[in-house]
Amino acid sequence: METVVFLCENSIEGILTGVYDAWKEAVSSGLGHGHCKLAVSVEQPELFCTYREIDAEPDKAEKVIRTLRRRLGEEAYAWLCYAMASCESDKAETVYKTIVAGLSMEKGFRVFDKVTDPYVARCFELKRNVGCEIHREVEFLRFRELKNGVLLAKIHPKNDVLMYLGPHFSDRLPLEDFLIYDMNRRKALFHEKQKEWYMMEALELDGAAAENISTEEEYYQDLFRMFCRTIAIESRKNKALQRQFLPLYYRDLMPEFA
Repeated sequence: METVVFLCENSIEGILTGVYDAWKEAVSSGLGHGHCKLAVSVEQPELFCTYREIDAEPDKAEKVIRTLRRRLGEEAYAWLCYAMASCESDKAETVYKTIVAGLSMEKGFRVFDKVTDPYVARCFELKRNVGCEIHREVEFLRFRELKNGVLLAKIHPKNDVLMYLGPHFSDRLPLEDFLIYDMNRRKALFHEKQKEWYMMEALELDGAAAENISTEEEYYQDLFRMFCRTIAIESRKNKALQRQFLPLYYRDLMPEFA
């Protein structure tokens, strides 16, 4: 029996649209969920597989979201969203099969207790990796004040975590105009003071404007570097321990390491 592989857009909306179409195909054609797969990309096509490209459809995605929230609960739905933000290529198939496992249970909200299921275990692993990166971005992200008063922060996360930074920083900085730019995905999160944050994609950051920092910013950056050097005890430096708490991956965008 052939397998149908649905190639979906690499986004939460795209993957949930794929879940909707794959589920419908599995039930209506009699193939079953074992012969329906999801993927966001294909490096090497497999034999005996039919590939279908699908576009993200908000209506279909919304129907799946309502079902997940009702049957699996808010926590499980949030964990699935974290997994869908992963950079791993198997995330779409993992999420799809985890949803199948959850909706087949009487108590679907306990789907992540089913650790013997390889798809559920993998989904939990993806969720954990994304959650850890969100936590690190919140800790290590650095804003710079531009001459126009806007606070700018640049990030290059492995996973697509930008949207999860909006609630935290809009709550912490409600009276500031700020911009967080994802360099890997060319998209940005905007916040105007006393307004809701929003996101835009396919944007190029003006390099000259991004380096046009205010006089006060330059002064405080120098002051902070001096503070970090002053409190350091040369004889007790431990580079390995420093890398454990603050990986090198994040340091190139932090003024204290510039």
